[in-house]
Amino acid sequence: MARQSRHRFGRDRVLTALGYALPVLGGVLGVAYVNIRYMDFINPVWAIGGGAILGWIAARTLRRILG
Repeated sequence: MARQSRHRFGRDRVLTALGYALPVLGGVLGVAYVNIRYMDFINPVWAIGGGAILGWIAARTLRRILG
């Protein structure tokens, strides 16, 4: 019984970290996209914010599937 508890604790930690890491990764990818293709957007905040929102959606989806 204790082993399942440890396994569950580890999975919860990973899922919690994903909730923070994926939106940050999406924002960073948005920054990289803006820096690579700086003429595609009038306002680069849309790419950065959009990447963060897509990362948040990915984190929520993974938490729902795995959790």
